[in-house]
Amino acid sequence: MKGTILVLGYFGYITNRINGQTVKTRNVYELLKAKNEELRPVIYFDTQQFQYNKLSLFKMAWQVINCKKLIYLPAHNNLKYIFPVIYFLCKLRGIEILYIVVGGWLAEYLKTKRIHVAWLSNIRGIFPQTEKLKHKLVQQYGFNNITVLPNFRIHSFTPSFKKDLNVFKIVFMARITQMKGIDVVFRLAERIERQTSLSAPIKIDFYGPIEQSEKNYFTTQLKKTKVVSYKGVLEPEKIYRTLEQYDCLILPTKYHYEGFPGTILDAYISGVPVIVSNWAYSSEVVDTGKTGFIFEIGKEEDLFQYVDMLYRNRDLLLQMKKNAYEKSKIYSPESAWDIIEGYFIDS
Repeated sequence: MKGTILVLGYFGYITNRINGQTVKTRNVYELLKAKNEELRPVIYFDTQQFQYNKLSLFKMAWQVINCKKLIYLPAHNNLKYIFPVIYFLCKLRGIEILYIVVGGWLAEYLKTKRIHVAWLSNIRGIFPQTEKLKHKLVQQYGFNNITVLPNFRIHSFTPSFKKDLNVFKIVFMARITQMKGIDVVFRLAERIERQTSLSAPIKIDFYGPIEQSEKNYFTTQLKKTKVVSYKGVLEPEKIYRTLEQYDCLILPTKYHYEGFPGTILDAYISGVPVIVSNWAYSSEVVDTGKTGFIFEIGKEEDLFQYVDMLYRNRDLLLQMKKNAYEKSKIYSPESAWDIIEGYFIDS
């Protein structure tokens, strides 16, 4: 095992959980396998094991002390409770840690974590998804080991840019929770149902796992409208073929510290523009009027106006579909590897 690269994070393989964390972690692992396997083995530890076997902590520790380089993708609790163990094991063994940040919460999280700031300042590299988060980390904590690594996807998909004038289709693909804005989507549906001048119907489809605490609310709201349907959870291999059938994706998230949501990148790859709420880093991800639109939570009239604009101007919609796909090319695995390759040379 010595000399291996260990990718440690939440893969969700035990239950095949699909979300932004697991997809990003799996993509990082697959990229490193493709680029490093001939030189040294790339292995992984799935932290979902902690939920089913507490002794798996010892398995993790054994893999850590026997690797040469650790690629670390933690969520909040992992960073809080597991990182101290990982940090000291790696210090004792002289193992480099590369922390690939998922989401946009790190700067806020560290405000009350002075010891974590000290530890993170001494690891080899921290890789946030956006330039704005990098700026915050540098300005607030003085980190000098920051390199931006945008979200990316490994795929070979090319959208067809088909136009269906008989229906306008909107998609929401994220966790089914009001914090991701499902209540905003239902209010949009109510507004659509009141329209009497539509030349073609507008339909909204939900995809994603339903939060247990939201199940009653979600099913109750579904029964109230004929505009909205729930389509279940998409398997990764079906995402792009499914999304390309839609005209726009909406994400009215209320998480102010989203990073670079994978659902937006999936939409771009599928040739689908987006309409999103204004979180901390949205302007870095969405080019207003080119790949999508940004609106303020609480100003949902703007959301409806953007939908109406795309509905009534199919030439604009087609151009934005093409713009979205072109932007997706920036976030390729090749671009990601160009950024991190130097950390693996002669390692």
